Amino acid sequence: MSLLEVKNVESGYGKTSVLYNINIKVEEGEMVALVGPNGAGKTTLLRTISGVLNVKRGQVVFQGKQLEDLKPNEIVQMGIGYVPQDNNVFPNLTVMENLEMGAYLLSEYEFKEKLEDVFGRLPILKERKKQKAATLSGGERQMLAIASSLLLTPKLLMVDEPCGGLAPQIAEGVCEKIMEIHKTGTAVLWVAERDIEMVLGLASRSYMMESGQITFQGTGEELLSNKKFQDLILGK
Repeated sequence: MSLLEVKNVESGYGKTSVLYNINIKVEEGEMVALVGPNGAGKTTLLRTISGVLNVKRGQVVFQGKQLEDLKPNEIVQMGIGYVPQDNNVFPNLTVMENLEMGAYLLSEYEFKEKLEDVFGRLPILKERKKQKAATLSGGERQMLAIASSLLLTPKLLMVDEPCGGLAPQIAEGVCEKIMEIHKTGTAVLWVAERDIEMVLGLASRSYMMESGQITFQGTGEELLSNKKFQDLILGK
């Protein structure tokens, strides 16, 4: 049984479908890459898995349990963390207040315990804990968003273009933190539009989306050598 299975899913916004017959899976502790041109439906897929969007047809199964009728907070409780590309922190709250919001399901004791673990992984946040999120750099905001998800110890962490808009050196730091999290045994579903070749080099499984459909699946190496992918995404 896979950790996550998306089976023949159709989803979208209101009456408009964006995803059609989507089938993907993520195994325990696996790194999976999801790539495709802008507008392909990558973000829509993550929103559907996390319960932000409703499943119109098909199934989303996590650890053998169907998620289609669950609310986003219930899906988080089951062990799926989701870091959106934009608007992923509360800018007018401090770093600590953001983390407290992310830990709303934890007891005070559990929060203190998890907080020490998060600060150990992302020490810059401990230094910035009294600062408002709006004053953080782009990379620090991304790390705060990731930290908020880690507080609930997800079995699967979904990140949507976590390095978008960041300076190369800052983006490299964010990517390194995600890789460190993966090495601890957390499965990662990584939507990549930047640093694609690096992400595919790490992924044991990869999917390419076009126009709301999966058009390729295989290893990262197989996708990198795929002519259509090279033309469409890398522009080679």
